[in-house]
Parts: sequence; C-alpha cells; structure tokens
Amino acid sequence: MENINIGVVNYLVSNKLKDSYFESNLLKESKEIAYDFLEVIKNSPILQLEFKVFNNIENKHISEDAIAVRYIDNNIKLFEIYTIDEINEEKNKLKRFVNEDVDVEDVNNYDLYDAIDVLIEQSLIDYNDVNVNLIHEAFTKVINHVKTPKTLDENISNDNELDVESINEDVIEIAVSKFNEKYDSLDESDRNLLQTLLKSKVKEKKEILENYKVENLQLLENMNKDSIKENVSNAINKIKNMVYNKNTIDNDIIDLYELKKDLNG
Repeated sequence: MENINIGVVNYLVSNKLKDSYFESNLLKESKEIAYDFLEVIKNSPILQLEFKVFNNIENKHISEDAIAVRYIDNNIKLFEIYTIDEINEEKNKLKRFVNEDVDVEDVNNYDLYDAIDVLIEQSLIDYNDVNVNLIHEAFTKVINHVKTPKTLDENISNDNELDVESINEDVIEIAVSKFNEKYDSLDESDRNLLQTLLKSKVKEKKEILENYKVENLQLLENMNKDSIKENVSNAINKIKNMVYNKNTIDNDIIDLYELKKDLNG
C-alpha cells in the first residue's frame, strides 16, 4: 500500500464489514476490527478531524469554482493547529488495519484520498520543502471530484457501514481545545472572541457584526475632539457601510473588536 490515510482505512474496514455479512464465519472478526478502528478514531482528536474532513470532501458537490476552492481550503485549514509530526504519529495508528498485500486498485477513490492527504501534509511542512507541483496535482484532483455531481448510487455507496455518528460530533470543540493550547498567551477576551468565531454559524456571526457596529458607532459619536473629527467621521461612515460578506466576516468582526478595545482604552 503506497499511502495509508483515514480515507483508505475507512474504506477497507467498512468494505470488509459489508462483505462479511455474506460470509458468516468472518462476521465476528470483521465486527471486532471495525470496533477497534472506531475506538482508535474516538481516542484521537486528529483522526476524528481527518475522518470528518475526508467525508466532507468525498461527499460534497459544489459546481462553482470559487466556492469549491474556498470549501476545500477551509477544510484543509482546520489542520493548522497541529504539526506534521503530530499528524504522522496518529496516522501510524492506522497501519495495523491494512494488509501489506492490499492493492490501491482495490480501494475506490484512492486517488482522491491520496490527494486530500497530500494537501494536508503540504500545508504543514516547512516552507522550503513545499512541492508546488504536487499541491497543484492534488488540488486539481480534489476540486474535480467536488465539482462532479454525485449520483444517487454514489451517495449510497459513500455511506459508511460503520456507526460514525459519534465520530462526527465535537470536532469543533476539539479544534477550540487545541486552539487554546496554541494561543494561551492571548488575553481572555481575545480567546473568547476567536473561540466564538470558530463555533458560530452565519446567522450568529451576522448578529456579532451588527452588535459591534452599534457599539463602535456609539463610542465614535460620543467623541468630541475637534483634532480628530475628520478621522472619526471617516470611521463612522466606514462602519455604517460595512455589510455582511462571507469572505470577510471574520476579519470584519476582529477589526471592529480591536477598534472597540482601542476606543475604550
């Protein structure tokens, strides 16, 4: 097997479990392997995140290039809180579920799984070691897959035979926990804001944006310093013209948050 990753192992374990229903003598063994596989994932925040991301990308269909690119990037960026050594250490736990004689041709979507794995790895390695050609080839495979409409049969075949509901839960909480470790030097209000942005949905972010706009406008309008009157007026106009944009919402909220801190300072 050229490359072992969560996509490949999930396929092999799920397929073995499915086939064993027609081979009663193998059913017990297959169930035990599937159970062990799930336990390994459940005890590894990194493998849980990989499991989620691989499934996100494998089953997603987005026809528009720009949106598809952003979707892929957002999934890959979830791994920025980890190091490549941490990723590889967890991936090594999957080796025992793969026989050496398994051929990549036996794994549906192997090229996709390998491409996702490449994008994750290349996003974390040292800048001087990044292989631009490899990234381009991998990204092309992934975006072509995402842009390809999924038929009903494909959606059915992509459904996991394993009970993965618990694996899909709390991925964001894992990211937040790791985030706290990495950015422990930030003050509590900064961490709270960034945690909120990690966990919030679109509607919640819109509300946060509008609240910060109102608070900053009130602070600016109460300023009566003639020497900075023009700057205050420009800031007020800029805030009033600020509207929701899915591509800039996080940065806009952070800018307003920083402005409020400065005004209250």
